[in-house]
Amino acid sequence: MKLKFWMRNKIFWALIFTLGLALVCIEGAGSSQASSDRDPVVAGQRAAHWVMSRNWFYNDPINLIIGPADSYYQTVCARYGVLIFADATGNKNLLLKVQQAYQPFLTGKRHPNTGHVDLNVFGIVPFELYRQTSDSRYLPLAKMLADDEFKGSRADGLSDYTRFWVDDMYMVGSLQVQAYKSLKDPVYLDRAAVQLLAYIDKLQQPNGLFYHTPGTPFFWARGNGWASAAMTEWLLSADDAHPKKAEIFKAYKKMMDALIELQDENGLWHQLLDEPESYIESSGSGMFIFALATGVRKGWLPDQPFRSALEKAWNALSEYLDAEGRVQDVCVGTAALPSKSYYMTRPSKSGDMHGQAGFLWASTAIYLLEKEKSQ
Repeated sequence: MKLKFWMRNKIFWALIFTLGLALVCIEGAGSSQASSDRDPVVAGQRAAHWVMSRNWFYNDPINLIIGPADSYYQTVCARYGVLIFADATGNKNLLLKVQQAYQPFLTGKRHPNTGHVDLNVFGIVPFELYRQTSDSRYLPLAKMLADDEFKGSRADGLSDYTRFWVDDMYMVGSLQVQAYKSLKDPVYLDRAAVQLLAYIDKLQQPNGLFYHTPGTPFFWARGNGWASAAMTEWLLSADDAHPKKAEIFKAYKKMMDALIELQDENGLWHQLLDEPESYIESSGSGMFIFALATGVRKGWLPDQPFRSALEKAWNALSEYLDAEGRVQDVCVGTAALPSKSYYMTRPSKSGDMHGQAGFLWASTAIYLLEKEKSQ
């Protein structure tokens, strides 16, 4: 009996030891996986491959209205994200994938539509393709889209498609900045400056945040994300002698200061930035990380408290990327309505290209920041 008891006892403790060892191994593997997921190159590649596995019209409801010749803005912004990520990390395979996807537009088999900021922003992709390849065949379509925004019908010098939605700061501002970077004509940078300052004057509030529109007094996360990214892109391209740089930088810095004050304990930002009861929203959070990380890297923002806020934000955002490369908890496309409950109850989804864009911009900026720190 004693022998049997001893044997059972020995087997019991052997099982306990084996189980404990297994748990340690699992925990270690989990920690390794978390560390890997936080690597901006690993995470960015996963997000990029998801983007490139979808066609130009993924999540594109407007195709039902204007036909399949168009490529809508969220996929455009995500593929632009793939391009800047590929450029930063030296990933020629991703560059090739975007070139291949763009080929029907290069050969004339497809044509992007014009006549709205969400359509013309398509031009940022061929401009970036030109910048990375020096292939001048990308320029005519891109230049046409940039010039179409400013045909000159407005007496105030703003884009013909001005509507004072905060989203437009990126749709117009980024396209004009990309035109300046590729064509080296200062008229494009000046157009972007005039457009951004008009929107800053109309939409930025004393707390540094932006209303969605003058008639919708809510601090919607992705709307503010578009604004932060647009100002960041412009500041990256303008030299210190530009007469509008101080004004745009003032608006940018005021916004960055406001953002770190509203950062949630988990590291990200809410669907309505000043409403902690609203859900954590990933696309706007990614855009904020892009703006903040670029500011720290370029010395526009002090290292602290911004670097600590960034580390917390990136660690949190990386957890929103699933195994397939889809960003989770992305607010779907959102109109401008004078209803707080409308913004509070907007659905969220995984794999929406708004979120893929913000994630890729963020991973690129974090990679460049970490690369500079290590040098």
